[in-house]
Amino acid sequence: MTSVEDAPRPGQAQRVLTPQNIAAVEAIVMENRRMTLNDIAACLKISHGSAQHIVHDVLQFHKVSARWVPRQLTPELKS
Repeated sequence: MTSVEDAPRPGQAQRVLTPQNIAAVEAIVMENRRMTLNDIAACLKISHGSAQHIVHDVLQFHKVSARWVPRQLTPELKS
């Protein structure tokens, strides 16, 4: 049983942090590491803030020399 507070309200934003969107963002970034957050958001039809949250907080990518790179590099990526 859900309370009134948990029920969806008209005009309420839908959640875009889905496994499908996360996988799509990761695929876009891995295909072209020079993509901007605006390009990623436009491709997936999500907001800039949602794209930024997925890239930075969920996937933990950071811009280095105009390319997205994982925060924690594996030994294979270090060489």
